[in-house]
Amino acid sequence: MNICVNQCNEETFEMVFDETAIPISIGDMERLHYQLSKILRPTTVQEKKARHQAFLAKLKFAEDSGIQALMRRASHDDILVLLRASERDVALKKKLYSNMSENSIKIYVEDLVFQFREGLPDYRLDEAMTRLLKTAESLANDGTLSFKRT
Repeated sequence: MNICVNQCNEETFEMVFDETAIPISIGDMERLHYQLSKILRPTTVQEKKARHQAFLAKLKFAEDSGIQALMRRASHDDILVLLRASERDVALKKKLYSNMSENSIKIYVEDLVFQFREGLPDYRLDEAMTRLLKTAESLANDGTLSFKRT
């Protein structure tokens, strides 16, 4: 079987199986990628999850100015994922919200309810956390994000 994937535009791909072409959105492509990774590279997926959990645990000890810089630099959707991922960690949740204005809190809370009413898909968590980690590393390297001693 001949299998091919073509990008049609920024939001749409086309998967071709022999003679059959199937349009697929970027969101569906991300879900497919995550599912294939879980099957083909389970160790890598577990390692990434461990890195993400370590990042969340460390973020509780970040200086407030660094948290604010991270929130300014990261995308709105990535911050939404971060807030959703922190919901069960009271200390991290408090840390994140205490570094936001009342208006920002209101906007994020409304968006959290809307975007994650059916839960946070694993692929979105993975993609957002990967970008957040990269941003945090960049901020730490330039001294903008630092951590209190634990």
